[in-house]
Amino acid sequence: MRLAAPCKTNLFLEVLARRADGFHELDTVFTALDLEDALELEPLPGGRLELVVEGDPTVPADASNLVWRAAEALRAAAGRPELGARLRVEKRVPAGGGLGGGSSDAAAALLGLDRLWGLDLGDERLHALAAGLGSDVPFFLRGGLQRGLGRGERLEPLPAPARPLDLVLVLPGFSCPTGQVYGALAPFLPGRGGPPARDAGPLLAALARGDLPGVAEHAWNRLELAAEACFPALRELRERLARAPGVLTARLSGSGSTLWALAASRDDAERLARDLAGPGLRARVARTAC
Repeated sequence: MRLAAPCKTNLFLEVLARRADGFHELDTVFTALDLEDALELEPLPGGRLELVVEGDPTVPADASNLVWRAAEALRAAAGRPELGARLRVEKRVPAGGGLGGGSSDAAAALLGLDRLWGLDLGDERLHALAAGLGSDVPFFLRGGLQRGLGRGERLEPLPAPARPLDLVLVLPGFSCPTGQVYGALAPFLPGRGGPPARDAGPLLAALARGDLPGVAEHAWNRLELAAEACFPALRELRERLARAPGVLTARLSGSGSTLWALAASRDDAERLARDLAGPGLRARVARTAC
């Protein structure tokens, strides 16, 4: 069995407050993109799990990988320790860049193994398992365009936008550890010195109209403020992208370090990706997959 595992970005990400459980209350708009990992699965006897990761030597192929953890969680939930599988991940989504590649791989593993092992656990149980693996994992069970609340796991599917968005994904030559970004966020929260809280409604209305300037105006990511305080080069790069010909806006993806630039057209996106080619930067064109 072979499954696609698309990545995502956040067109909108508002962080409202820190919760009693240590997580932050979010209001976010996820969109799947056409940049994908691939996951192959085949059964193994005797409860054996094997994981092979190709295409990125920095991604572990052991029990710390979310794909492995997804397999263990699924068979534990089913009470079937004898179930085994060989899983092979072909990595195309850059790891650690805020694009959710690992979370998407885990969601694909849950869906694929549920079918491969004939478990038929159902949407609710799979969602609960996904939420236990990570805040972004539930989104990837369905993909498309969704609004996420809570810590991102309470999801509301949204209609596809009136037109796809052409983005340029730009990866600088450094990472933004999620814990470091959230650790620097407090001064930038609403009511704590940061800008007032924003609502996703205007962005969703612009998507429904196919209004690219409106999408650009209302796209938002509060984590950007903290990430740029930690990594000033990120702000310089984002502002450079926003000034590029044919670009309507540029924002951080998740907690970074990937930036996305919204282009006015596919041609503009491809030209920008070519212009950015060089040492220290990776850039590629992606389109929303909704």
